[in-house]
Amino acid sequence: MTRTKKLEVYCYGELVGFLAETPDHMIAFQYADSWLRNGFSISPLSLPLNSDVFVPPEKCRDRFRGLFGVFADSLPDNWGQLLLDNHLASIGINRSDMSTLDRLAFIGKSGMGALEYYPTKESDFRIDTLGLNYDQIAKECENILSSKDSDQLDVLFQLGGSSGGTRPKILLSENGKEWIVKFPSNQDPSYCGKREYDYSLCAKDCGIVMTDTDLINSSICEGYFKTERFDRHEGNKIFSITFAGLLEADFRAPACDYSTYFKLVQMLTKDNTFDKEQMYRVMCFNSLTHNRDDHTKNFSFLYTNDYGWRLAPAYDLTYSDTYWGEQTTSVNGKGIGILDSDLIKTGQDARLSKAFCKTCLEEIKDKTTVLSPYLEGNKQE
Repeated sequence: MTRTKKLEVYCYGELVGFLAETPDHMIAFQYADSWLRNGFSISPLSLPLNSDVFVPPEKCRDRFRGLFGVFADSLPDNWGQLLLDNHLASIGINRSDMSTLDRLAFIGKSGMGALEYYPTKESDFRIDTLGLNYDQIAKECENILSSKDSDQLDVLFQLGGSSGGTRPKILLSENGKEWIVKFPSNQDPSYCGKREYDYSLCAKDCGIVMTDTDLINSSICEGYFKTERFDRHEGNKIFSITFAGLLEADFRAPACDYSTYFKLVQMLTKDNTFDKEQMYRVMCFNSLTHNRDDHTKNFSFLYTNDYGWRLAPAYDLTYSDTYWGEQTTSVNGKGIGILDSDLIKTGQDARLSKAFCKTCLEEIKDKTTVLSPYLEGNKQE
């Protein structure tokens, strides 16, 4: 296979710029002249809108395969990467022979967000998602996670090969909307789908903006969590970037405090009060409901010509732990033992009123009591 050395980046059908591999295997980027005239900065902290040739900092070599974070967002995470590697092996390509640009070319037009990469090596087969057997998909996901052969590899790769996150999932279109359906990993309890659905209902009741969610029935577990994609609307793509991509932060380890998140929201949204309040609600919700996997890739911004930069709807709100036993994102410098005063101070530091912070926190405390069976460990297999 010929190694890809250069790719064109498109967004909304317009040429954004060019990616090229440097001699030391970093991936440089330059905006196209037409995008400089009519476009926007796709990563305001790293890629200002000018004609420079941008080369990523050294930290991006290990974190993002030598890419700027905004392009690394297009690459799949653990599950999607596993599917891509297995797919490549099935067509006789060794993953060690794949360059970073090769991987982006295989993602092509199917990545999360709105960026597309050409010339694409994206597979051209299509899967009919009507009448999917979700229990069968769950079993095939389990086979792949257990390194067993699966005769549904092509189907799974087409449905989930560009997805992020650790848990198995598929991406599908249904009733004019784009959805993500999650399946249990080997370490998940059988009720994890029901749990995430319950968390989503509770989060919405707490005033947190999320896309539509649902629970798919199953005969082998308590159901599969289904959520509408926020990077798609009425068949159109919406530009998105994760906090990890924006900050070029390592999402696999504790790297940020919520104060950093608030500063990002203030900077990009021009101090939009609603978005700051949303960040405050999510911070309180995560702290109170044991969602410790609140890393930099579980928060995103959206950009549209009509509204500019806005905080994306919340996602991945569910019970989770970390091997170090603390929040991945700290609150007022604390990863554990977080007090009401820490939450309120963080909100106030972002210029939210003390009255709002106290009232909102008490409201979320009251409404999250419905999740107590999960929090107290009373939920049994």
